[in-house]
Amino acid sequence: MHQDQAQALWQLEEQFWTGPADFYEAHLAPEALMVLPPPAGVLDRAATIESIRTGARWRHVAFEQQRIAASGASTVVLAYVARADRGPPDTTYAAQCSSTYARSDGAWLLVMHHQTPAAR
Repeated sequence: MHQDQAQALWQLEEQFWTGPADFYEAHLAPEALMVLPPPAGVLDRAATIESIRTGARWRHVAFEQQRIAASGASTVVLAYVARADRGPPDTTYAAQCSSTYARSDGAWLLVMHHQTPAAR
């Protein structure tokens, strides 16, 4: 995978943490799933977009231990540790994450995202 493609995917990933619901509508695959810690659980595309519309967003996210696994030219998995916050000091969060992207009509769409809470 070319470095510019990898950078574009990491930028997409950051926007999934901090971006608005409109970003999700444009970049989530129709069959997308989010596997999040309780109480959220497994969310489909519609439930994910609704939760973004109504919930507090992350203000900042940093990625550590970034890895990319590509399967051909149309499927990519990002794996990393995220450290995020919503602003106030008591809103920090850390998680081990993976996201699977598929190329559709020349654009990368998020198909699956998983988070496991990690030590802060």
